[in-house]
Amino acid sequence: MHWDHPFDRYAPFTDIVALKEWSAKPLLKSVRVNTLKCSMGRFQEWAREKVWTLEPVPWYEEGFFVERADREEALGKDLLHFIGGFYIQEAASMLPVALLDPQPGDAVLDMSAAPGSKTTQIAAIMTHPLPSEGRGQGEGGVRGVIVANDIQEHRLWTLKSALHRSGVTNVIVTKKVGQWFGKHMTERFNRVLCDVPCTAQGTVRKDSDALNYCGQENIEKMARLQGQLLEAAIHAAKVGGRIVYSTCTLTPEENEGTVLSVLEKYHDQLEILDPRSLLVTGYSLFDRTINDSVKVQEWLVSQHSSNQKRVTSNVQPLLRLWPQTYDTEGFFCAVLEKRASTRGIEHMEYVPFQEERLSVDRQNGIAAKIEDLYGVSFLTDTDVLFRSGEQLFLMSEEVAGFPLPVQDYSVGIPFAKLLNDGRVRVSHEMATLRGISATRALCSIGDQQLVLLLEGKDVPGDTELHGDILLLYKDFCIGRALAKNGVLKNNLPRWMVRD
Repeated sequence: MHWDHPFDRYAPFTDIVALKEWSAKPLLKSVRVNTLKCSMGRFQEWAREKVWTLEPVPWYEEGFFVERADREEALGKDLLHFIGGFYIQEAASMLPVALLDPQPGDAVLDMSAAPGSKTTQIAAIMTHPLPSEGRGQGEGGVRGVIVANDIQEHRLWTLKSALHRSGVTNVIVTKKVGQWFGKHMTERFNRVLCDVPCTAQGTVRKDSDALNYCGQENIEKMARLQGQLLEAAIHAAKVGGRIVYSTCTLTPEENEGTVLSVLEKYHDQLEILDPRSLLVTGYSLFDRTINDSVKVQEWLVSQHSSNQKRVTSNVQPLLRLWPQTYDTEGFFCAVLEKRASTRGIEHMEYVPFQEERLSVDRQNGIAAKIEDLYGVSFLTDTDVLFRSGEQLFLMSEEVAGFPLPVQDYSVGIPFAKLLNDGRVRVSHEMATLRGISATRALCSIGDQQLVLLLEGKDVPGDTELHGDILLLYKDFCIGRALAKNGVLKNNLPRWMVRD
């Protein structure tokens, strides 16, 4: 059947006049406080100083819609965003991780992790939060392991950048097709996020080209891929584990159809969890979104024929967010719990990390050098250092002990660089994560110095300072400089200065 507009086919489910009207409106800006680096109280204080108006995202405590009277500078160029204190993330995108509810100590798989918004959100939830009014960074206790996977090289670089800027230490990045995990890491994960590639109709409010790729052939192709990925996610989850399936599209085939067909196949091993029972505000929030999905499910059953995928006739509590429901992008979520095994576990040979783990003596020696310079080592009792060439990487002990049957793409966060003269230079990532705890080699800067530094320029400094120093602005460490003869040589990363 031909439709004048891709949304016309949704007339049986929703008000398409409202759908088209809201899809033409720009999205509200929304951010998530990164509690790995910034407390809620400090973010709210920062927002007051900037004269931002904050409105809470109803399903995620650390999420806020942001309205700014002064929009001359892009939100992404705000200093607190540069150093990872908050993450610009669409409000609906915060929902899957809220429903996943990862716990400290869990093993979590983010199957299609790039660009990193949900992976960094998972990490923040799994880490003991900073005190609500605390000023220190990197003080939360890291627990558990995240395997963040993607297959495209350029997306992996974006993912790594997001993880490093956000201060995520308990992560292993892998480069595999998502289906691989079902066979090679069967029943290894307590939680699996299956946020799948899709036709992305729900993103039209920020991408006017989003509707150019949603012909029926492409929809059916994506639905087949999504079914494979969801099955792999189910196999990879432990018995008793939770799987969240999500998309940013509106098609029944990619959303309810995919979930119900997989549920029909594994009806004895899976159960759909009611999302209203998973969040404190769930019952007041999700009745409408579940009813919207029920309409689609009933339509799918009515359209059932022998040449279509079989779907269960029992309606399920699945979440469908039309753009007009909560003024977000279009989104879909389903929460599944694995009640029994879905495939046998095969024997696997584990592969060492490509990075070399440092001996205890070597790690202690490096810690002593850093402590001699800054008064603290920036290492906790559960941190482990690995080396690749002249670069050192920090990860948690749990990550270091998590066996993989494939070589990692990267692990942890850059910690320091080994210099030819035997010195150790702390990374920008570690400076912004834990630099505020230093007691020596510090220099506080003001607004004018900050402007010059962000323009890539050197600035005057204390003549008594010499060598590597940490730059403090207000109560955040924003990076490093090299002090020499009363001048602070700019060592901020190129991307920070360029942006």
